[in-house]
Amino acid sequence: MLFRIACTLCCAALPLMAMGHHSTAVNFDRDTIISINGLVTEYRFQNPHVQILVDVTNEDGKTEAWMVELAAKNQFIRSGWVGNEFEAGQIITVFGWEGYRPRSIYFQTAIMPNGTEIVAPRLLTGRAGGPAGREPELPPN
Repeated sequence: MLFRIACTLCCAALPLMAMGHHSTAVNFDRDTIISINGLVTEYRFQNPHVQILVDVTNEDGKTEAWMVELAAKNQFIRSGWVGNEFEAGQIITVFGWEGYRPRSIYFQTAIMPNGTEIVAPRLLTGRAGGPAGREPELPPN
């Protein structure tokens, strides 16, 4: 009887735990790549998602705050990112999946002020590249 109660409680809790994580398909249109160009105001190298906040000037000349979402911090660390890839004050161009929420984009690649490209790691996009578009160097075994 105690086992049956425990199983019932676990099954009842599963939907609540599943709500804590979401697919990128829920928030971003993976068939539509857009680009934004603007001033980095903040780089949050954090969990659950790395974020870049970018001020973008729209067609009317007004500044809009955009949120660039990336995957989890630990996924980037495993690919060689260290948390200094972006800095406030940089002008960058970001390409990524268009968000269903206004002014949101899911990071695929960025063009830095010096012209180098930063590409999301392969495990996240299917494309090669860590910071500056290079494959991360793995420590020797």
